[in-house]
Amino acid sequence: MSHNIKDEKCVYSLNEEMWHRLGFVSKVPQKAKEVMTNSPFDGGFRVELRQATVTLNGIPTPTNYYAIVRVASPADPKEVVFDVCTERYHPLQPMDVCESFDQWVNQPVETLAFLGQGEEMFISWKLPEFEITKNDFVRLFGVVRVGYTTMKSARLFTAIHRPVCENTVVMAEGWAVENTTEDGAGYVYKGKASNANLLEHLGYWMGHIEAKAEREVATLKEFLTTLATTPIVSDDEAKVLLYTAYPDKANDSANFPVQLRDKRNAEKTAANESIAEIRNGIFRLWQGAGTAISRDRWGLLNATSEYFNHYQPSKKPIAYSVMFGPRYKNILAMVETLAGKR
Repeated sequence: MSHNIKDEKCVYSLNEEMWHRLGFVSKVPQKAKEVMTNSPFDGGFRVELRQATVTLNGIPTPTNYYAIVRVASPADPKEVVFDVCTERYHPLQPMDVCESFDQWVNQPVETLAFLGQGEEMFISWKLPEFEITKNDFVRLFGVVRVGYTTMKSARLFTAIHRPVCENTVVMAEGWAVENTTEDGAGYVYKGKASNANLLEHLGYWMGHIEAKAEREVATLKEFLTTLATTPIVSDDEAKVLLYTAYPDKANDSANFPVQLRDKRNAEKTAANESIAEIRNGIFRLWQGAGTAISRDRWGLLNATSEYFNHYQPSKKPIAYSVMFGPRYKNILAMVETLAGKR
């Protein structure tokens, strides 16, 4: 997968080196405006709209459309067209987003990056972390993601994934979508550039996330701590939970033509054998073959994650599947089961 980081001038991280080894790692906490002002960003860039023209009968003629242009900057003297829009489009300036972040969040930046040619940026910050069991911590991040094309809006969400590139910010946003709650955790705000008050509204919502961080963390901590303090009293109970998360597929061959029923039955049998292998594989890890697995619901969740991340057979690279695809959805199935949603 591509990280979609243009060069080392496009990404900043606090303390932790990034997997793609690009960017600047700071050992000193900084506010967003400081990050943007200092090297390697050198003030970032501005975005402006320029009226698009077409040549008609040899004469340049203005249209009702505008080019979204990344203006030349100290970091990159080359101008780039991101997209074409109407006059209703109001681009957020990267420095304005940073200043709004500092005003409303007022926390050090965890990561900040521009993707591609700069057509998208994100800023993340740490929300309070907590300990589930001894030396087993869960971290939460607030993430603001701003696009500079008509297809990319401004989004704000919380996630357990630390974004450092396109892959990881997509993974973080995917987690947020799947874990959104009515009290504001997960996916929080989405605004379009057609809103002339977008920067103001985005700032309000950033402040809202930070103000509610303690309550969100308490809610998640309560759920995960409950898993860690809820023993699974027997192998049969563990098997029931596994079967709830990964049930056999129902036999629906009666809905097929007689001539195709044998083939359909064979497909169902093969699918159910694969599902049974998932249940058995997780169960083996939970019984003791896994890494530091406890005999409780927290341990069953960890066994599930370990199985799909490290043990499930695959003939293809599994990274994308773990982050966004079937393996991610399979782990989520166990989370929903343990939360009583299945």
